[in-house]
Amino acid sequence: MRSLPTVLLILSLPAGAIAYVVATRILSSLDLPNGLSDFLVLIAPLFFAGLVMVPFLIPFFDRKAKADLAEHRRAVASSTAPSDAVAEDDPSDPADPGDPTATP
Repeated sequence: MRSLPTVLLILSLPAGAIAYVVATRILSSLDLPNGLSDFLVLIAPLFFAGLVMVPFLIPFFDRKAKADLAEHRRAVASSTAPSDAVAEDDPSDPADPGDPTATP
């Protein structure tokens, strides 16, 4: 399904919001010193919300990265002119994949 990464991207925001609210309530219910409690109630829920959102965001960015990589490969392939290419039997090319004596 092609639109699944987009659906997951949209669902990441409510998932992160729910994780933020749950983490805030849990941290608020703990008996912590006043200064530490204020700090943790602000920072820790953002961390947990981010952790919950990551699995929803990965497929979207993976699809974008694959599209960019394909576009880059097309651009490199189209910009290589026959006169710029090195001949396959050129011994001066150390990266010749057909050369069994080439070192990796």
